[in-house]
Amino acid sequence: MSDETTLVLGCIGGFVLLFILALVFVILRNRPFNYRKKNFENNTTLTVVANRNLYKVTVEAKFPGDNIKFERKRIRKGQAVDFTYPLSKTPAKLTIEVDSGKQKVFDV
Repeated sequence: MSDETTLVLGCIGGFVLLFILALVFVILRNRPFNYRKKNFENNTTLTVVANRNLYKVTVEAKFPGDNIKFERKRIRKGQAVDFTYPLSKTPAKLTIEVDSGKQKVFDV
């Protein structure tokens, strides 16, 4: 093989690898939802925005000696849901069900 052929094959291989990595990044970052958490004086507001239809969203906030649990079913694509609860140093548990029975749990 000549040097030019090796260089061309190396460039093509590099572009293919870069394309595959970009495709994997886009697929993995495409969550079915986005969330924003804002702390105010004595309250926390957690906003969940659905990127596709969600079966159920559950937020469980823990406090010393007490727990609060919020649940919302059938959230449509593009819809935003706000959960407001007292400020706590312990992270809340966000449970998302895209389909019935398939849960994903996040600490927020």
